[in-house]
Amino acid sequence: METQKNKVLMIARAFPPFYPVGYSIRIVKFLKYLPALGWLPYVLTIDEQKEYWTTRKVGSATLMAEIPPQVKIDRTPSGEPSLARLEKERLFGQRNPLSRAIVEVFSAARRWAFRSLLQPDLNIIWLPFAARRGRQIVKTEGIDVIFATCPPHSATLIGASLRLITRKPLVLDFRDDWIDTPWFRSKPRMVRWIHRRLERWAVKTADTVILVTEWSRRAFLERYPAEPRDKFVFIPNGCDLEDLASVKTMPGAARSPRFTIVHAGSLNESTSWGRSPAGFFQAVRNILQQEPELADMLTLVFAGDLPEGYRRVADQMGLSGIVKGLGHLPHEEVIRLIESADLLLAINYEGWSTIIPGKIYEYWAVGGPPILLLSCPGAAASLVEKHALGFTVDPSDVSGIEHAILTVYRRSRTPAPLRVSNAGIEAYDRRELARDLSLVLAKAHQRWE
Repeated sequence: METQKNKVLMIARAFPPFYPVGYSIRIVKFLKYLPALGWLPYVLTIDEQKEYWTTRKVGSATLMAEIPPQVKIDRTPSGEPSLARLEKERLFGQRNPLSRAIVEVFSAARRWAFRSLLQPDLNIIWLPFAARRGRQIVKTEGIDVIFATCPPHSATLIGASLRLITRKPLVLDFRDDWIDTPWFRSKPRMVRWIHRRLERWAVKTADTVILVTEWSRRAFLERYPAEPRDKFVFIPNGCDLEDLASVKTMPGAARSPRFTIVHAGSLNESTSWGRSPAGFFQAVRNILQQEPELADMLTLVFAGDLPEGYRRVADQMGLSGIVKGLGHLPHEEVIRLIESADLLLAINYEGWSTIIPGKIYEYWAVGGPPILLLSCPGAAASLVEKHALGFTVDPSDVSGIEHAILTVYRRSRTPAPLRVSNAGIEAYDRRELARDLSLVLAKAHQRWE
């Protein structure tokens, strides 16, 4: 006879099949392991029957297979315009000059409203749908704890609203920081003022706040000194060692005689919080100018989104012959690609000291190829340096990137190539992290009993 489980409502705006894997893998891995730890999750997310203006189905649908059948998933309208609706508007605008003018004015007004009026982000329009359905789930299913993961940071406001409506304990999970990030600093002063107060309200309303790096936890402790210190809990991101074990039983990818640098994960173009490979491309270009014979020995592989703008940068630098963009691949193929690499590239968000790119944990778990992390000083650089996982270089330090690449390349041509150990990765196993979350949920629940 199955033991009675406690119930947790998990609010996740970023959830399969939407967004790349990196956005939702944390919540999916929690769902995978929580039922065996005494918690029955109920997921509240958005309707997957459509794609939306800013919410596309990009690579994460395969994660659905990892969710246990006993997990309940409830989907509501998002409030966001669907692609189908936007296409109807476009076709209407092609009828005549008047219809075109109407569509242009309406579209411009909508973009302005979404950008300027909807705070902290446009996903706040999901709040009335999520709050209404969330209240029903809490009441009818006997939910014990509410858990909300962000970004989008509007999810914290949904969780806080439900906390006040239902009087159930709330746990907030900040996968990325909200305040004092490049994204936050790009906002106008008045918007930043609003965001600070919204975060303060959500944090004060919550019973527990989970942060994914110690740097983030310290930032929250400094920002909210009046709150109990044990309110802020560190549960990092990590990797699923069970997945890696199953992949390692499959035939591995054949090692190429070429020196292969692999970047797994998506990059993005942004003037305020981008992840740009431009400095890396410049370093490779300089190396090939100094040692042109290496052009026949070098391959740069990008598995995930490589935006068109960065492809053009590579082409302009004469690297089109060695850059391969593979797009989104099945997870097992990504792991085999990582294993077969000579050097693993990770690029952090510019000026974001509290964040660690999620792929670093899988790079580490595979064990072997060293990591070249392009990042400002912060949580990610500290992790790589603490565990001797490779090299950390500022993204703009082209000569430093050159040195790291050439060091690994030259060692790869000797009987003693540079390799790193995966010792210590066990602390970041997804199963253990889910166990940590189950204890946090239990503690929040006990406080209210």
